[in-house]
Amino acid sequence: MFKKQYLAIASALVLTVGLFPTSSSASVAKKNLQVNYNNIKVLYNGNAVSTTVEPFIVNGTTYIPLRMMAGVFNKEVTWDGNSYTINVKDQADSQHAAELAARDAQIRTMQAKIDSLNKEISDLEDDLDKKKNNKDDEDFDDRLNDLEKQLNKDYGDFEDLEWDITLDGDEDEIEVEIEIDLDEYGDDFDDLGTSDFKKLVKDIVNDIWDEFDDADVTGKIIDSDTGKKKYDFEGDVDSDKIFFDGSRI
Repeated sequence: MFKKQYLAIASALVLTVGLFPTSSSASVAKKNLQVNYNNIKVLYNGNAVSTTVEPFIVNGTTYIPLRMMAGVFNKEVTWDGNSYTINVKDQADSQHAAELAARDAQIRTMQAKIDSLNKEISDLEDDLDKKKNNKDDEDFDDRLNDLEKQLNKDYGDFEDLEWDITLDGDEDEIEVEIEIDLDEYGDDFDDLGTSDFKKLVKDIVNDIWDEFDDADVTGKIIDSDTGKKKYDFEGDVDSDKIFFDGSRI
C-alpha cells in the first residue's frame, strides 16, 4: 500500500494542562512530530465520510478531523482562538424535527377521528337506548291494555253486576279503578258482603301480579255516578300481601 511519511515542520500545537500552586492555566509548547499518512479512509455505516483534511497516525494513534465526525453525528463544532477552546454541542436536526412534527400532526388528526367516532358510537348507543325504552313502553302499554280487557271480561259481571275496570301506571306500580253505577246497582251493591269485595280485589290483584310480577298495586272501588270512593285496596309485591280498606286479606 502506498505510504507517505512527513516530518511535521509546521509543528503541531500540543495543549498540555498543568497544575501550578498559584494558578490553573494551560501552557503551550511546540514539539516536532513524525506524522504518517497512509491514505486512511473513514466509513460510517459502510459509506465513506469525505473530508478536506486527511487522517493521519502519530505514534500508533490515528487522528481524524473533529469537524468531519461532528458532521456525521450531527454536532456543531466551534473554535475559540482567544481561549484555545473547542466547543462541541448538539445541532438541531431539521429533518428529524420535521418528521416529528409530521407525526404529531398525524397523531392529532387520528385522535380527532377517534374522538369523532367515539361520539358517533355514543350517539348511536343513546338512540338505541331510546328506541329500546320506547319499545319497552309500547310493549308495556300493549300488555296493560290486554290485561285490562281480560279483567273486564273475567270480572265485568261479578255477582251479576256491571263493573268497569281500568288500569294505569308503570311496571313498578299499577293503579286500578273499579267503577260501578250505584244509581243503577245501589241495592245489589249494598247486598254484597265484605268477603265478596275482598274476593274480587284479591283475584284482580293476583291476575295483575301474574302479568307484572314486580309491580305494587293500588286501587279503589268508586261510584261512577257520583265519583265517590267506596273502598280502597293495595297489594305489596315484596311482602306478597293484599289489603282491603286497611285490613289484610
